[in-house]
Amino acid sequence: MVMMYITSFSINVLIAPIVQDLNWSVSGLQMVIVSASLIAGTLMVTAGRLGDKIGKKKVFIIGSIIYTVGLTIVVLAPNSTIFSIAWALIWPFGMVLVIPTSIALIMYFYDGSQRASAFAIYGAVLSIISALAPVIVGYLASVVSWRIALGLSPAFGVLTILAAFTLPETEKDSSIKIDILSVVLSVLAFGTFLIATTMASEFGWLMEKRPFDVGGTVIPLGGLSIVPIMYAIAVVLLIVFFKRGAALTAKGETPLLSASILKNIPFSIGMTIQALLYFLIAAVLFTVSVFVQSAAGLDSFDTALTTLPISIGVAFTAFGTASLGEKISPKLIVIVGFAIILGGSFLLTQQTSVEMTWMSTISGALVFGVGCGLVMAQIATLTMIKVPSSQDGEASGLSETMKEIVGQGFAIAFAGSILFGSVYSNMVDGYETTEELQLSETAKEEIVIELEDTFMEITPEEEKAWIQEELPEKTKDAYQEIVNNSAEKAFTDTFMIISIFTVISLILSFFLPGKEK
Repeated sequence: MVMMYITSFSINVLIAPIVQDLNWSVSGLQMVIVSASLIAGTLMVTAGRLGDKIGKKKVFIIGSIIYTVGLTIVVLAPNSTIFSIAWALIWPFGMVLVIPTSIALIMYFYDGSQRASAFAIYGAVLSIISALAPVIVGYLASVVSWRIALGLSPAFGVLTILAAFTLPETEKDSSIKIDILSVVLSVLAFGTFLIATTMASEFGWLMEKRPFDVGGTVIPLGGLSIVPIMYAIAVVLLIVFFKRGAALTAKGETPLLSASILKNIPFSIGMTIQALLYFLIAAVLFTVSVFVQSAAGLDSFDTALTTLPISIGVAFTAFGTASLGEKISPKLIVIVGFAIILGGSFLLTQQTSVEMTWMSTISGALVFGVGCGLVMAQIATLTMIKVPSSQDGEASGLSETMKEIVGQGFAIAFAGSILFGSVYSNMVDGYETTEELQLSETAKEEIVIELEDTFMEITPEEEKAWIQEELPEKTKDAYQEIVNNSAEKAFTDTFMIISIFTVISLILSFFLPGKEK
């Protein structure tokens, strides 16, 4: 799991050097990161079933090899195309085989107090690595290169593979059948959901921002954006997926995932809150990381130091307060945790500016992290507390899927869409004020679209030429001030919208089950 966390917790601090080295755009890298969550999230349940069928050791080793090869290609990638293929398609297949199987191996080889000790060690390692990995990787990226920094991950992959060969194989159940149609339906449903989110800033969340075309042919949508239509398609695909599961159950076969688990209301609420918690953490880490590198101009190491208080707050609070639920109602702890998250989010918006240093946001980041840690320590127990033992595997698989889809893929796609869209919109407002113009809403939208198209492909050198050749004199002189103000406003706007999800999580927390007697 060290190799996994080096990758997943460190990518945010490497955004600027990767974009610069590969002559890329932040939004392009964002799309690739989201694509990895598509593979990982949609196949998590399938991977767990595969381990039961052919052996957990075999699946774990295969996954580790795929992961190591994928990250090696990422580290050696000569351009953004090779990087995208390796990051979005290869290593996620490895990750999806390793994560559920690693947990299943602990469950298989350990019982009773030994199992508790094993999971305690597992949790401690992950807590430490989640805090330290971004700092170590950020430092190496700043003094050497991002390739050497990220190269730590496949190096640990090789060690993992060698160690895994020493394990005995687990029992196999060849009677288990994996329904391919169900797998395809789940991938299409969650994939459509994530892709729609990444398209929102370009095409609009509800109403059409620009025409949607396929192969140069414009598809008339009556003024409606393609995004809500794709969300509706995703819902229909999910319904078909669960209908398929019900049909398999009726024939006496085992579905990939049964809709009956969702009828367990305490589990469904807990799973939703848990997914939203991971959404908050991922969205805030991504937003802060992009801002401090793109707007404040901090390097990878300073970016890691900026986000370090969040990681420390989450990791050590979650690990240190796990037993607090035995003395105080876990439900109350979760409620208090979300209230603290709101406080931390507010502090972060007050402390962040283009002139900030990594020390500027220590208190806000730490408060936010502590709130997340309090929730994290209790929410898994509350989610599973009403789940019968016969559904443990199914419930945990669905929970992990939601954490990956909502807590990683959707979080980064959503935060990126809001952040970048707000930046361009605020830049147009700044241009309008500077040039003393009265622009119509249609004219503003056209300029926003032009900015989006320009900055999707533009390099820093090309941006300088664009400023000199395309902008009016007043705007040219005030350009940096307009960009700085736009970035700060966009950061605040993004945090305000993210905080709405915190409020929703807080309200849902009141419906969690109380402490078991």
